[in-house]
Amino acid sequence: MSSLRNVLVAAAVIGLSFSSSEAEARFGKRSSSTEEKKSKVHDATAVGEESSSSDSDDDDAGGSTSYSPPPRRSEPGNAVGAFFTLLEILADTPSPQTYETYEVTSTRVPATVSELPETASTSTVAATPSEKLGSNVRLGVDAASVGGGTGISLFLAFEGERMGMDVRGTELTLPTDDGTAGSDSIKLANLHLTYAVVARENLRVRIEGGLSGAQAPDLSVAAPSFAVSLEGCLLPMVDVELRAQATPFPYQQLDAQAALALRLQALVVRGGWRALYLNDNGMVEGEAHSDAFGGPFLGAGFTF
Repeated sequence: MSSLRNVLVAAAVIGLSFSSSEAEARFGKRSSSTEEKKSKVHDATAVGEESSSSDSDDDDAGGSTSYSPPPRRSEPGNAVGAFFTLLEILADTPSPQTYETYEVTSTRVPATVSELPETASTSTVAATPSEKLGSNVRLGVDAASVGGGTGISLFLAFEGERMGMDVRGTELTLPTDDGTAGSDSIKLANLHLTYAVVARENLRVRIEGGLSGAQAPDLSVAAPSFAVSLEGCLLPMVDVELRAQATPFPYQQLDAQAALALRLQALVVRGGWRALYLNDNGMVEGEAHSDAFGGPFLGAGFTF
């Protein structure tokens, strides 16, 4: 119990350190200073010289003007678009339903009490109880306050006794980093296969691996991803949930969260702290742009 509480405190401290740091430029977005510098660049003329020579050169070239290629943007590829389309399809997939099968047999009703058997066996009538570590479906939504803006997350997970699949998506709406009107939007997504290395009635520890994706104002990219998650029972109706996800390259993403969950039968209400770090590693304009966020979140979901 004490070790789990220590992990929660450590995650909260990490989140506070993330929230206090300020990024120099927005992740996946061209800096406004760079755009202004490019728009102000022109050919200089020495003092005392006329610009007619340059004009005549232009005339000799048939009146053509100098052409500078537009800044290179990171366009979303077909693979990235297909990845996010797959996540939308999986999010809309209806939850599977399970049914229990009963065998009904007709028996003769005894005419008198004396014909009743001495002991009535109930094992043939009662249904076999479902295994707690068997088929499991989790879905929910979380709302967080991060970076002076908001973050909305959706998740959907299917899990058997040990193997499963986890799909998550997050949309961040943040104030602009250059002080202009409007807001910046960053979308993140994960599609992971999961395996429970510890699968007990009151504890489940998973390792995950798959793909992550990010969409920013000037960047769209997909990359390999892995994660570690834990669910443990603290009290009969209270669970602890820990999760850490990382994308090492070509961009960097570190996403950690710690929460307490209150189970009300199928309904689950959770709250905790989330810390998020993003770095585009110079994929936009040659300079690394990073963001670090941290803040509380609340959410609700269902477990079947």
